Amino acid sequence: MIALFRQAAPAPAGLTAATLLGAFESLGDNCEFGIAQRYAGADPLGLFRLSSAPIGDLVHAVETRFSHYGGAEDIEVRVGAGGYLFCHSRRYGFAYHTGDTAPRVKPADILAREIRRVDYLKDRLLADLAAGEKILVRKGPPGESEGAVRRLFGALRAIGPVTLLRVCAAEEAPPGRVVWRGEGLMQGALPHFAPYAAATDADLPGWLAVCGRAYALRHSLVEPPALAPDGPPLFEATDTTRPALAVAAPEPGALAASYPVAGLRPNRLHVVAAEIRLPEDFRGTRAALAFVDAAPHARREADLSRRGSWQTIYGATRMRKRQSEATVGLMLAGPAGTAVEMRGWRVTEGCLPGVG
Repeated sequence: MIALFRQAAPAPAGLTAATLLGAFESLGDNCEFGIAQRYAGADPLGLFRLSSAPIGDLVHAVETRFSHYGGAEDIEVRVGAGGYLFCHSRRYGFAYHTGDTAPRVKPADILAREIRRVDYLKDRLLADLAAGEKILVRKGPPGESEGAVRRLFGALRAIGPVTLLRVCAAEEAPPGRVVWRGEGLMQGALPHFAPYAAATDADLPGWLAVCGRAYALRHSLVEPPALAPDGPPLFEATDTTRPALAVAAPEPGALAASYPVAGLRPNRLHVVAAEIRLPEDFRGTRAALAFVDAAPHARREADLSRRGSWQTIYGATRMRKRQSEATVGLMLAGPAGTAVEMRGWRVTEGCLPGVG
């Protein structure tokens, strides 16, 4: 019997955004849901978490227990746009970003590593399917039919008692709406997906709403769980300050204010956030927060059209291995004398501001 008709239980306490989205595993069709997981503070391993996965190829791969995916005869590493290295399957339309770039790294140097990675994640996914504990997520691109999703669901159910959440884009759908489509099969909707060329624009609040409702249905809860806040800040600076550029700085800008931060945890998402107020005569071209010398995973820069009122900006990055300290700062671009007001600096581990 569908879990919806069991006796409803109260929602668990203390569930964070990272824990919630960590209870799901992506089956494509691209990396959008995996990026939403990262924005929530979760970075789980997953065969298709950050991979392209056309539905026809995915169905065949599941039906054959991934026996044709992986190995030296199937896996190759190619240089893509911007020098990024991607791992491709010759048999299927599966491809994912390895995290490396050329020419710093050569494709041949990481091929054996990626073959081992795919083999490990295949075994891990098959074990998860057999256990049936995670909720699988299929983000449906335009034109992906219900029949194709049901064939995928049938192939998955041949391995284990899985629950599959199909998510579609529907502008008219109520936020967080999820319904059962049969035993073990749910369907939810987001108002829109991120553009394929900009999957980093993933709608985290939307994904949290859909996954919260799916989690509630799957576990027979009275209502979606209320998410617990992140832990205490690792750094705070509450005073109002007025950083300014001593000399002109073209984009991406120069560091106008900075603070050292300790107590960071390696391989975890950390966020620096603050409030900023641009003066009415602001002449700059950029105001943004960042972890110095770190690649950004997500950010919200100052809206330059807003003058004289406070707005929240943030920057987020995943700490490197063995990294426990960093410098956070304000990047300003503009002529000499460009100045802003800042207050409420916070560095936290976990979800992006305003959604966790």
